[in-house]
Amino acid sequence: MFHNPFLYLSYGFGVKALISAVLTGLTCSAVGSYVILRKMSFAGAGLAHIALAGVAFGIFLGVNPTLTALVFSLLSSIIIWFFQLKRGLHFDATMGALFATSVALAVIFLSLSGAYGSSALSYLFGSPLSVTDVDLLLLTVTTLIVFSFFFIFWREIYLISFSQEIAKASGYKVELITFLMSLLIALVVTFSLKAVGALLVFSLLVMPAASAFRLAGSYSKFFTLTVLFGFLSSLLGILVSFSLDAPSGATITLVSFLIFLLSSFLD
Repeated sequence: MFHNPFLYLSYGFGVKALISAVLTGLTCSAVGSYVILRKMSFAGAGLAHIALAGVAFGIFLGVNPTLTALVFSLLSSIIIWFFQLKRGLHFDATMGALFATSVALAVIFLSLSGAYGSSALSYLFGSPLSVTDVDLLLLTVTTLIVFSFFFIFWREIYLISFSQEIAKASGYKVELITFLMSLLIALVVTFSLKAVGALLVFSLLVMPAASAFRLAGSYSKFFTLTVLFGFLSSLLGILVSFSLDAPSGATITLVSFLIFLLSSFLD
């Protein structure tokens, strides 16, 4: 029933799966710290399904699904940002409308293309063992962009996360930072699909940050714990999946939930 999980690491696909899962955990948890504090937890589920519609569109056209998923995610992020800041429409309202529309589009595109097989399911449930060198490169670049962005705009992100009014009064370009963060979240969600899938990327955006929220006494500690929990969730989750020969996205989510439960008792 159990296998030695480290045997997989003697193969190239096993190493790629481990690295992609860890990078996904790091990036998702990092932007998840912003998502939780801004009360935008629905963003993960919404953007993941919007990206899935992009995947379906790519399969329908016969082009790279990751490229079309990225286009769908970025355009949706821009639309959400515009209606939220320029038209005063609440985030949940715009995201809800795009979420429902994207699910409908995904069904239509998959139906027209006749592709309900592994190509679509790998993006729905995640398939880290099929991660390619290009996928790994995109995840690595995304990770560098995410942590560089947080390092450069640490103060701005901190203030915006708690109060946009204070950030504006302090002279920071709130609209620009929120716009860039929206694009960053879309980028992370899109390139995480292959590793954990559209249905489970939401867990890595929300649960590590939710686990760290009540344990941290400061923003820096909160961010550090969030990233640590994301790292542990993905690392332990992928090793458990190797050991049980189980779907990696599901095991990563379960490990993340166990960390959430443990943090609740430690609080």
